[in-house]
Amino acid sequence: MDPTCVPVGVVSKGYALVPHSEVIRVVQKALAGIGQDPNNVSADLELTEYGERMSLSVFLPQNYWFDPGDGKPMALRLECRNSVDGSTRFKAFLGWFRFVCSNGLVIGVTRFDVRRRHVGDMALSDIGRALAGGIRASEEEKQNFIKWRDKAVEPERIRVWAEKDLRKGWGFKAAARAWHIARTGFDANIVGPYKGNSPTTIEVENASYVPGCPPQALNLYDISQILAWLARDRRDLEEQLQWREEISGLLKPLMN
Repeated sequence: MDPTCVPVGVVSKGYALVPHSEVIRVVQKALAGIGQDPNNVSADLELTEYGERMSLSVFLPQNYWFDPGDGKPMALRLECRNSVDGSTRFKAFLGWFRFVCSNGLVIGVTRFDVRRRHVGDMALSDIGRALAGGIRASEEEKQNFIKWRDKAVEPERIRVWAEKDLRKGWGFKAAARAWHIARTGFDANIVGPYKGNSPTTIEVENASYVPGCPPQALNLYDISQILAWLARDRRDLEEQLQWREEISGLLKPLMN
């Protein structure tokens, strides 16, 4: 045994250990399966201090991207999450990543995703299925982005939506932040009392500028980016994914 090794966790006999290197190998195979040379794609790899958890993001070539017309393209990205200590399930899915001043706003998760427990029936080959199926679904998502970009939304409709639909879905604080971002382009810190106020009347102060957001939201695409920003702010990865998946549904009341 290597004396320099550091144990990162204890798992049961039924736990199927999946080395991070194996995930990378299968991702390379999946890329080759759709006709893409793994050497010609860019990727980001993040590891925890002792390597117990891994996050891998692989950006597909530009022919898969979507340009909303504002000079800030959205890349289609394969994301993989893995652990070797049993702390999280293995996951592989596609999502959209928006390049804005080196900050990424992610919106949506394609219908095809893979989430597996580390047990004997786990099949890493599902990564290929997630990739191929996600690419097919992404074409429909591009059409949704175009519809959102072309759907103008008046400030009063945004206000009513924030008060009712967004507050019901994501809570008071998220609704207040979204309303402020939609009017100013800046995130908000709540400084006034909750009692006796609503998300659109409570006193707030400017926080950080939201990259890529206009001074005033004019269409559904702008609103979608605000929601993506709020989802990105969730600390728990599972909650981030859940919020991202809910964005399309939250926008539906504004489509009518």
